[in-house]
Amino acid sequence: MIIDQVYLTDIAEIAEMEAKYIFHPYSEAVLSEMLKNPNCLALKVVEDGVVAGYISGQFVIDEFNINNVVIKEEYRRKGYAAALITEVIQRCKKEKVVKLYLEVAQDNFAARELYAKFGFKFSYERKKYYGDQSALVLIKSI
Repeated sequence: MIIDQVYLTDIAEIAEMEAKYIFHPYSEAVLSEMLKNPNCLALKVVEDGVVAGYISGQFVIDEFNINNVVIKEEYRRKGYAAALITEVIQRCKKEKVVKLYLEVAQDNFAARELYAKFGFKFSYERKKYYGDQSALVLIKSI
């Protein structure tokens, strides 16, 4: 497993993952613009030359908002999401971030369990944010 930054050459593959697994996916154009923003962080996890997943987010003063964590279905339950989150937390500590935020679908129990292991706590609910599903906003202090 290798964790590296996302490059423009990865955008098409990441956009495919977004379209397949995310309720409101980012387009290739939005993902490309994200990479140009110095306040954004996008990392990928690579296994045997394949992008197995990625994480993206944005620094806002002393906070970091995780936009998406996407792992291809065939690579789930192998620690890739945890590795990406660990790397983000380490980078946030170096940048003196004090809080991390993320949203997770109410019915995404696997993700909620993972985030709880990292110390993310429920803050509030955004009703019907993902169609019929609510989004839970979680916060972690570091």
